[in-house]
Amino acid sequence: MTQIVTVSPTTAAYASQAMKPEARNRTPFEQRIHMWSEDARVSGDARTLALVTLIKPPALALALITAAGEPQRTLAEAQRLYDENAG
Repeated sequence: MTQIVTVSPTTAAYASQAMKPEARNRTPFEQRIHMWSEDARVSGDARTLALVTLIKPPALALALITAAGEPQRTLAEAQRLYDENAG
């Protein structure tokens, strides 16, 4: 015995959406991490390659660990900068 089922085009479209892979844009941090990874592979930088390999999520953590950053400021400099930007 055979059973025939009909489905509306709208229902079929909704059902097929679940099967499609999601195209997700990379965040700026993820793009930078990908560039770091490629640069490390090309240059053979073992330290950066190890960080990229070991620490995957969250992307922000890796960005902060490997970023050069600004030099530490004194309390007086931090207060002056805070006052300037307070508006």
